[in-house]
Amino acid sequence: MTGAVLRTLFLELKRDRGALVMAFILPVVFFLVFAYIFAGTSGSDLRIRLAVTDGVGDTDARALLDALAADDGIELVGGESDAGATRERVRKGSADAGLIVRGSLRTPGAEPPLLILFDPARGVAASMLAGRVQRAYVQALPDAALGGVIAMLDARFLKLDDAQRSRLEIGLRALRDGAAPEERDLFGALYRQEAVAGEPRSTNSIAYYAGAVAILFVLFSAVHGAITLLADRDAGIIDRVLAGPAGTRVLVNARFLFLAAMGFVQILVIYVVAWLGYGVDLPGHALGWAVTTAAVALCASGLALALVTACGSQRQAQTVANVAILILSAVGGSMVPRFFMPPLLQDLGWLTPNTWGLEAYTGVFWRGDSAGELVLPLALLVAAGLAGWLGARALARRWEVV
Repeated sequence: MTGAVLRTLFLELKRDRGALVMAFILPVVFFLVFAYIFAGTSGSDLRIRLAVTDGVGDTDARALLDALAADDGIELVGGESDAGATRERVRKGSADAGLIVRGSLRTPGAEPPLLILFDPARGVAASMLAGRVQRAYVQALPDAALGGVIAMLDARFLKLDDAQRSRLEIGLRALRDGAAPEERDLFGALYRQEAVAGEPRSTNSIAYYAGAVAILFVLFSAVHGAITLLADRDAGIIDRVLAGPAGTRVLVNARFLFLAAMGFVQILVIYVVAWLGYGVDLPGHALGWAVTTAAVALCASGLALALVTACGSQRQAQTVANVAILILSAVGGSMVPRFFMPPLLQDLGWLTPNTWGLEAYTGVFWRGDSAGELVLPLALLVAAGLAGWLGARALARRWEVV
């Protein structure tokens, strides 16, 4: 008897394509996505987009920037002529970090000659860049690097006589002519780091994940609510509605508005918890947050209705929706920040509503973007939501045919 029941269960699984996808295909897809993300994170595919400003313009500064440009882990963007433009690139997120050369690399003054700019939301970029700047500095100016070590030792720990200084000068000149040093030194006098936007890093992280989680679960919630359309069809409720003059559009319209309102409230609850529990400044960004949240809720509602009305059954809709939402959320930054992804996945993220919503929330809470700067992600969200709503209305009309 046990064997017969077991055989029946296997046959049911074989005939249920949705269950097969959820059991065997979706785990493989997720593995491939995350393997690609984290393989790139630990390898050469992870690149820092670096905005630079050379405020000195001498041979040493050019040599340092050339060494950074040759680094496979750095992609130079911009090449701005003034520091303000570099700060703006970092603030807007078009660069992961910025580097300003503002003094002599051989004879540092009271302030370090290099200034590393970073957004607290991407604080890891500053640490990564600091290490690469040190390496580039030693490669481009080996004599200056070791000369700084010797000067520090001479000033703090021991005194060199004239003969020793002469021999050191000869050795440093040889390094300048091409020899590569193996020694390393502390680089505290070489650069200083400065945050250019946002709240402290921990608060920024909470604000980011509040948006990431909100978008993910609003998509799931919208699909769950939209599937009730198929339940109404299977229960014969749509047939009774069709007896009147309105048609299926009233059912689609009502659910579109209801799901959008529910999504707005869901996101509100998440951000209220982030505000009360973790200090995210929701009241200070109330207007921008409200507009962004309304756009996210409209987008989720419209896309969920379009997906559900395109499916033939509740089980099919649930399976397709789970697969689609999880993949979109993984690529779009709801599970792993897009900064950690290889360039290909970062570009693909722009095809997902998760990225549009997170870019808008980032502009509101971290970068302090103006209304004009938020137009693009908000327009994409609203356009996708309205297109999904209209598509759902068109697809639902086929149920009116008896």
